[in-house]
Amino acid sequence: SYSVENPVGVYDLASSTHRGRLSADVAGGEAVLQVEGDSSSQAYEGSYARDVQGGRAGVRLSRKDGALGYNVSYARDFDGVLDGDAGVHIGIDEAGVYGKVTASREVGQGLGADYEASARFETGEDRRLQLQHALKLSNKLGYAQLAHGSGEAPRLRVGYEFN
Repeated sequence: SYSVENPVGVYDLASSTHRGRLSADVAGGEAVLQVEGDSSSQAYEGSYARDVQGGRAGVRLSRKDGALGYNVSYARDFDGVLDGDAGVHIGIDEAGVYGKVTASREVGQGLGADYEASARFETGEDRRLQLQHALKLSNKLGYAQLAHGSGEAPRLRVGYEFN
C-alpha cells in the first residue's frame, strides 16, 4: 500500500508525508517493509514474524531520525497446557532485555485471579533492572489488586468493573 497525506488545510506538496508498506509471505512467515517520510525526515522498518514451537517469533530492524532500532522476541500462550490461561513473552531490543509472564484462572465461586510479572534489564550506561508484578482478585462486584515494582512501595487498588 502507498499513501500521501498533508496536514488539514495545508496544500503545499512539500509538506506531504509519504507512507509505503509492502508485505509478502516468506518461508512460512510474513516479511514486511515499511517506509515513511516527508521533506525533512525518513523512517524505515523491516520485520519478519512466523509461528515457531506453538508461539510467535519475530525480528524487527528500523532506522528513524538517524537512530537504529531492533527487536527480537518470542511470545507463546500456554492455554490448555496449564489449568487456566497463561503466556510468556521474551525479547531483546536496543534498550535491553525484557520478559513478561501472565496467568489467570477461576479460583472458584465466581472469584478469578490474574497475575502478571514483567522484567527489563537496560543495557545502556544505567544498566538498570526493573521488576514489576501484580496479583488481582476479582468477582462480579469488584476487584482488589496488589502491585509492586522496583523502587516502589507495594500498593493496593480496590474498585469495581462493569462487564
